[in-house]
Amino acid sequence: LRRWRAAHPAGVHWLDGFAGRDATDVMHAFHSEDAVAMLSRLPRLSAAVQPPSLPPASALTLGFRRLRARLVAEGWYERLWWREAQNLLPCLACYGVGWRLARAAPLLATVSLALGSTSAGWIAHDFVHGRGRFCAAMRGFGALMNGHSSTWWSNKHNLHHACTNQVGVDEDIMSDPFFFLWAPDPARDSRWRRLQHLYALPVYSVLFALWRFNSARTVWSKRLWREAVPMGLNYLWMALCLPPAVAVGHVLLAGALTATIVTVSHQAEDLFHEHQDDWVASQVHSTRDAVTSSPFSEWLWGGMQYQLEHHLLPTMPRYRYPSAAPLVRQLCAEHGVEYRVDSELGVVRRNFAMLREVARAGAEEGALPTRTETVWSRRDGAAWVGSN
Repeated sequence: LRRWRAAHPAGVHWLDGFAGRDATDVMHAFHSEDAVAMLSRLPRLSAAVQPPSLPPASALTLGFRRLRARLVAEGWYERLWWREAQNLLPCLACYGVGWRLARAAPLLATVSLALGSTSAGWIAHDFVHGRGRFCAAMRGFGALMNGHSSTWWSNKHNLHHACTNQVGVDEDIMSDPFFFLWAPDPARDSRWRRLQHLYALPVYSVLFALWRFNSARTVWSKRLWREAVPMGLNYLWMALCLPPAVAVGHVLLAGALTATIVTVSHQAEDLFHEHQDDWVASQVHSTRDAVTSSPFSEWLWGGMQYQLEHHLLPTMPRYRYPSAAPLVRQLCAEHGVEYRVDSELGVVRRNFAMLREVARAGAEEGALPTRTETVWSRRDGAAWVGSN
């Protein structure tokens, strides 16, 4: 596979990172059925070559593979135009109202635009994960609406999906020195750690600003001019059509809303200090769903309340997740594993309680760093190099 390794569209680190391991479920999680069919073109091991010794797939994994094959056969991955319109219209309406009120009622405009921006983030998230011509055509939606590069985001986010909560690999848990998810070694500690549960929301608010910065840096360094055009239109619109306070304010408020939702699904769950051979089990143990309390919050969470369903079936349209959730819950029950779920307020409280607990804990000699030297840290665009 040496030639294919060099030609792999997402980078050599994916083949290097899973060398000698079972990548079956990760492969299916990110690729279309057309891409999976291309596997038949790759060379096979000769009889003289001994394949790597792998642990047998667990009963949970085998059950999940049967479920996924059934969902594919039944058309669960097909997109419905009217459901896509249902997702887009409220988002665009929020932008329209915010734009209209930007000078007459700047506070209301900021809130409306922040809700639209948060919704646009979830919609773009769905499009970048999705496969097929429609999703490919809509891949620039996040750049147009929020100034976010699909290339930067996809490279970062797919690694989170492949190695969820894996210490030293998953960038989503590399949140220090602002947030510590376990008591650190004294050499890597921060005097501000004891306040992390108090300053969480203000720091959360810079999420979209940080994503904009990373997106711009990626687009410039890689000369991604097709992404630069919709991103440029977004900045031009903010500069010409919005007062500075509204332009900045809606980015910060959308960041706070989005960060609160994305962090609570994983950070208080299991963390892994080594590679997990059972990918399905690792998703179940590191993810928690949320039960929303109203149609508004169901919309605001943008499908992320079905976080486990999304992690197991990421290319499935998000509007299928409410129907998929009972099937995933049944799968967990059949194999004796906990299907983790809480109310939307309960899952938020759980996460802040974890931040408070770690804030009050003493530093621990020899605690593992969040960043380590791996094939993942050497990938193009990685947010870290080596240990901290």
